[in-house]
Amino acid sequence: MLFASLPHVVWIRIDGKGSFEISGQLRDFVIRKIETGSAQFVIDLDRCTGMDSTFMGTLLGISKEVARTTSGLLDVVNANGRSVQLLKNLGLTSILSVDEKAERWITERQQLGQELSACDSVKLDKQATANIMLEAHEALADAQPENAARFEDVIHFLKKDLKVNGSAAC
Repeated sequence: MLFASLPHVVWIRIDGKGSFEISGQLRDFVIRKIETGSAQFVIDLDRCTGMDSTFMGTLLGISKEVARTTSGLLDVVNANGRSVQLLKNLGLTSILSVDEKAERWITERQQLGQELSACDSVKLDKQATANIMLEAHEALADAQPENAARFEDVIHFLKKDLKVNGSAAC
């Protein structure tokens, strides 16, 4: 995960797979940026090789966090056809702002150049990862009625796992 803080937007590029392994880092990074006054974010999927459900649920969750800020905005850009299809299948393109045609942020794309830096990597333990996964899947289940049935078993398993291992679920 790389980022650049441009004058009015925080640009985040996902290099590799958007998965549960980086979802916590992404969420925590965006929340930290919101706490320091940032309100506009671009998630650049140009180099994203695929997405799992936890990552997509995390995108949905952070979009809600961003929406709570004054002039908050979260744009998903440069998603390939497969990524767009995944987002559409879960009904997320009606909730998230997805720039399928690469029409927005043209000036900012040109400014990026060497601006991108690696985000601090934080290794989450099993419990924290399970909490992130549960949050993400609950957000997906709430996003569209069909998603509730799709993720019912995953949510049940995660809640059971968190209860067995003594962690309070989110």
